[in-house]
Amino acid sequence: MILALDFETANSDPGSVCAVGLAWFDGARITGSWESLIRPHRSCRWFSRLNIAVHGITPEMVAQAPEWGDVWPELAPHFAGSMVIAHNAAFDVPVLLRTLELYGFAPPEFDFFCTCKSARRVWPGLENHKLNTVSDFLGWEFRHHDAQEDAAAAANALGAMLRATGSADVTELADRLGIAPGHVSPAGFTPCKVRTPRKRRPAKS
Repeated sequence: MILALDFETANSDPGSVCAVGLAWFDGARITGSWESLIRPHRSCRWFSRLNIAVHGITPEMVAQAPEWGDVWPELAPHFAGSMVIAHNAAFDVPVLLRTLELYGFAPPEFDFFCTCKSARRVWPGLENHKLNTVSDFLGWEFRHHDAQEDAAAAANALGAMLRATGSADVTELADRLGIAPGHVSPAGFTPCKVRTPRKRRPAKS
């Protein structure tokens, strides 16, 4: 099972999670999704106007929400051993790790894959590879910066990339695109990164 992940944060501190969204994807379809508002950790509970302008989440909206320490024990089993995907995993995975650190949890072991990096290789002609741009290209309607809907949009984009490349799974897709999936474990963190130069496609006559 593939687990799509998206976070929204209250401010520039990666530990200031104010919403989390998940979507489960079996390689062909989204089988479920979930989200929760989160009251940020006391060390970084302030809200930036810039962040509020992006996601619309205010301090009042999370005042009675659970903290990360309340929800993580139920979420952890879904991460352990999964392939976790995120659109711009360079943001979401460090947010997860920083938040786990704030609450004293060791990270589980899992591989992860960035759908933004892969979209750049599968559809190089797009204006940009933001999640809303990719989703517009695919005809997928969603509320951008809603954590649950962003997670589902990332899962949908992955499915489209698997089909476009004829890949059976994320491992094959990563190999075809020359992208090394990242890895998280209690022992450390390895980022998802491009491992080969982008190949030029022959010009159409």
